[in-house]
Amino acid sequence: MRPYRNTAARGRLRCKISSVTRLALLLSLLVSLVLAFPAAPAALNFTSVDEAATEAVTSGEIPGVVILIGRNDETLYHRAFGWREVVPEPRPMATDTVFDIASLTKPFGTTLAMMSLVERGAINLDAPLGRYLKEFKGNAFEQVTIRRIMTHSAGFPAIPSTDSVAGGFPRAARALAAKPLDYPPGTGFQYSDTGFILLGEVVRRVSGDSLDDYLARVVFRPLGLRDTTFHPDERQRRRAAATEFHNGVMLLGHVHDPRARHLGGVAGHAGMFSTAADLARLCRMLLNEGQLDGKRILKASTVQMMWQRSPEPDGVRTLGWDVSSSFARLMSPFFPVNSVGHTGFTGTAVWIDPPTRTYLIVLTNRVHPSGGGANKIRELRPRVAAAVGAELFVPPLVTGPSSSAPAADGGEAATPTPPRTLGAVRSGLDTLVDQNFAPFQGHAVGLVTNQTGIDSRGRRAIDLFANAPGVRLAAIFSPEHGISGDVDTDVPHGRDAATGRPIWSLYGPTRRPTGDMLYGVSVLVFDIQDIGVRYYTYLATLLYILEDAGRRNIPVVVLDRPNPITGRVVEGPVMDPDLKSFTAPHPVPVRTGLTIGEYARMVVAERRLPVSLTVFPLVGWDRGRWYDETGLPWSNPSPNIRSLTQALLYSGVGLLEATNLSVGRGTEAPFEVIGAPWVEPHALAEALNRQRLSGVRFEAVQFTPTSDVYARTPCFGVRFTVTDRETIRPVTVAFALASALRALHREQFRPEGIQNLLVHRPTMWAFLRGEPLDRLVAWTEVDRSSFLNRRASYLIYP
Repeated sequence: MRPYRNTAARGRLRCKISSVTRLALLLSLLVSLVLAFPAAPAALNFTSVDEAATEAVTSGEIPGVVILIGRNDETLYHRAFGWREVVPEPRPMATDTVFDIASLTKPFGTTLAMMSLVERGAINLDAPLGRYLKEFKGNAFEQVTIRRIMTHSAGFPAIPSTDSVAGGFPRAARALAAKPLDYPPGTGFQYSDTGFILLGEVVRRVSGDSLDDYLARVVFRPLGLRDTTFHPDERQRRRAAATEFHNGVMLLGHVHDPRARHLGGVAGHAGMFSTAADLARLCRMLLNEGQLDGKRILKASTVQMMWQRSPEPDGVRTLGWDVSSSFARLMSPFFPVNSVGHTGFTGTAVWIDPPTRTYLIVLTNRVHPSGGGANKIRELRPRVAAAVGAELFVPPLVTGPSSSAPAADGGEAATPTPPRTLGAVRSGLDTLVDQNFAPFQGHAVGLVTNQTGIDSRGRRAIDLFANAPGVRLAAIFSPEHGISGDVDTDVPHGRDAATGRPIWSLYGPTRRPTGDMLYGVSVLVFDIQDIGVRYYTYLATLLYILEDAGRRNIPVVVLDRPNPITGRVVEGPVMDPDLKSFTAPHPVPVRTGLTIGEYARMVVAERRLPVSLTVFPLVGWDRGRWYDETGLPWSNPSPNIRSLTQALLYSGVGLLEATNLSVGRGTEAPFEVIGAPWVEPHALAEALNRQRLSGVRFEAVQFTPTSDVYARTPCFGVRFTVTDRETIRPVTVAFALASALRALHREQFRPEGIQNLLVHRPTMWAFLRGEPLDRLVAWTEVDRSSFLNRRASYLIYP
């Protein structure tokens, strides 16, 4: 280790770091230019990559960054920014800096070693771990296969205790085998260092070489990798990026991960050091089907097998690589479907798109000097991935029929369409009350509901079921925001005061009903008011209910309720199916045009769920009706949807929530105002009004949220006034606003978070490329016709 001792007081160290950071502010741009490789071809523009890296360094949160972008055998971009070390004295980052790549060891080290042994017939992917590590023989580990370990679905704990690995192997194997599994193998996903630590030992016992020696012999030396190793020599340590202090000593060329240190620096989960250039050669080898410069490392079929999505866990991983797990969400939404990659704790990441033979390498020392930079690396990774995706992945635009309405005459405010006077609508719950709950005679009911589960007289479904003759209300299940709809954090379990029934939270430690929760339940009833927007989480809760009920042979009944913003308009892109999440549970557009019952019919059919589903339909509702035309009582479906107008605006403005804007949470008008401390409100309002968008007018505004983003900080922005709810298209409004902010405040606005809820790559790439609004709208509509055809067979109402 480099003999620098941390003898200064913590306060003095912070002072010195701050002064270095100020110096970085002045010099980082110069460093990035001086250390650049030859510029990318003129047709490509990676200015946004420069901006992202420079801002990360000048923020003082990440000392230094190296980024390499390649396609085929060509390096399109390779630059260094900032500092590889800031204490005891600054040393500038260089393109050949050696990094502790942390968990990139898993795909680029352990996985390659394992696939090499699989190819040689020495390891069977579907064999139990006990075949290779005798400590794991026995029934308890019979289902713990090599394949499941490589896809993080084997049941192992995420991180082993330090005591378990202290002293190294074989003691570590005995200690880890003595620990219980966290879940049955093959039933879930949990990213696990434990599993890959064991795979490193598998390589040693099967091959006869330690993991580092095996990789050096089979991969590193044949590929001519100059700086990829588990034990950097003195020459490499002089070029190494520092991490942080350990026992008063700065780690420089010595592994940062404490469990890898206990294992002597060589471990299956972490420990490798490398440079961007060496990692690029590994990427090129894999993209060239296992060979590079005449040296074959793996067979083409082996690489293909390695990158094939595994059905366990839920198709989110391949062997050793990430595709679309929660850990990939900062990178994969900006690369094409079926791209693969991985991230590392020290601030590293690699993402690869095999079909286009494109790869991105991001290396940082974000933990230097005192373990920080976590928030900034979460911002840097998607910014760089988004910039690369927008520049390199441009699919053809094929347009279909649009839902966008024409602008009002002259662009002036249209005459608002007043609510129509129509006959009263009866909800599914009302129909059930009319039948005196006869269909549930003799059943033990599990009721999934919240404050919106009321009949036309305002009576709770909970009380109605509890008092229904011949029916036993066995349990209550609550979604996000809880049973009363006023909670904005995780929801605890509880008990209903009026009935004494248990309330199981489906928005806490688990978002699915467990066997214990469902004990004794003979039928599940879902009665929650949705708002017709894909990322409103009640849709995901319903899907999970349907899936888990099907697994346990419990029938499900959905008591239908109106789509409050009508079922006539469908707007926004159909999500990319591989990016499913709790806010993107099924491939439907942003504004679904479905009732909750119609959505249930769709997901059961399209996912082929083995569940008995019954929908109690609405009576008297048609697709053109707004909620205020139904005669049903309004109950705020969530704390920040307090009116029908806010529900309508949420179907577009909600897309901007994950950016660095306030969408009005913590004010009296959530989703009716939007802004930030750095917005120039009059310029923004003027830019938006010039576009003459249908059904909406923009007004400059100042507001101060009391909670959420920018709490107690004055914000400046615009207020949305809906002038015609029939013609406004909120998704179009959201992109008009985002485009205007990008033009007016490029340095401050961080739009990449739009993709969190948009989850549609072509539209996001088009936005980041700066395409005009009409083109963006066209991108959002590319799958409209196919969705309308899909939707048709599930519709219940005219």
